[in-house]
Amino acid sequence: MTNDEVWSAVVRWIASVTGKIVIRSYEGSKVPAAPYVMANFTGMAPVRAHEQMIEYTPTGQTTPEDKPEISAAPVIEAEWRFSVHAYGSEPTGVLRPIASAWKVAQIMEPMFPGLVIHDVSQIRNVPDWINNRWEPRAQLDLIVRGVTRDGFVVDTIDESSFDIARAE
Repeated sequence: MTNDEVWSAVVRWIASVTGKIVIRSYEGSKVPAAPYVMANFTGMAPVRAHEQMIEYTPTGQTTPEDKPEISAAPVIEAEWRFSVHAYGSEPTGVLRPIASAWKVAQIMEPMFPGLVIHDVSQIRNVPDWINNRWEPRAQLDLIVRGVTRDGFVVDTIDESSFDIARAE
């Protein structure tokens, strides 16, 4: 999955769980009326030091030598980190369903099988001083795991047939 696909899936899932409008950070559009939630993609990293395996698949194209072109895609278990913020009245209450919903498999199903929420942090009450008054805000960290398969065209793989005969 691409980072964009994961981010979109997280935004949809948070919206379904909280019942609020959820936006991506830095969208560049007008901020919705409060209460709303913002999902900020903070980074992606492999979970393990080595890929699980490499998948080789034909691209359907041929090389100048008229050999089938092959794509090699390392299968890497990865995790994507998000900082989720709620704005408006009772922001900790807006985020609270996330802290419970990720523990229920049936609620996680919209993200299955490609993504699984791995961890949800505590909900932090983080009001901010804006325009000479305190605005209520809350924040939590959300970690999602899945698999990436970024393919690269590699040299073709020559195929050869062989026979095995048993001598008696």
